[in-house]
Amino acid sequence: MNAVFLAACSPRRGGNSDFAASLVRLTIGAPCETRRVAEEGVRPCVSCGFCDGRPGECSLDGPGDGARVLFERMCRSPLSVVVSPVYFYHLPAQAKAWIDRTQRFWACGKKPGEGRPVTAVLLGARPRGEKLFEGAERTLRYMALTLGLTWVEPLRLYGLDAPGDLAASPEAADRVCDFASELSRRFLA
Repeated sequence: MNAVFLAACSPRRGGNSDFAASLVRLTIGAPCETRRVAEEGVRPCVSCGFCDGRPGECSLDGPGDGARVLFERMCRSPLSVVVSPVYFYHLPAQAKAWIDRTQRFWACGKKPGEGRPVTAVLLGARPRGEKLFEGAERTLRYMALTLGLTWVEPLRLYGLDAPGDLAASPEAADRVCDFASELSRRFLA
């Protein structure tokens, strides 16, 4: 069995998203592969049209650009979890650049994910706000659709801003662990 794929999307090392990813990895009860998206060298889509008629190909693929590997890991994994802070009601720029590169699959209609589940742990600094996660969730849902993955309702955590806020909140950390346990029960049993 392939490992569970964890996409850690914060550009900041050692923050709440990295801690949340480590909690998922420790709780899920299966081998996991964690990739820090900001360290994969993903170049942003330039809308060059290269992918039109070339299933799954991109002119930016090559040495130093990790988009293809991230997509391969996600689409082959029995479960993928995107762990990300929310910046100004959306994903960090590095994660959004990676997601924009799904254009290669949309352009040709290729759906390599074969219905495998994907979800997210989203962390917002604001203590409340009904639309805080809407932009990030919508983008992740459309990425899942484009890749042929099945979107699973994410975990949303409010009020986590400073790097140690999740570690200092046993209630929030328990929610991450409970979420990971439920994912394991539903998709990995």
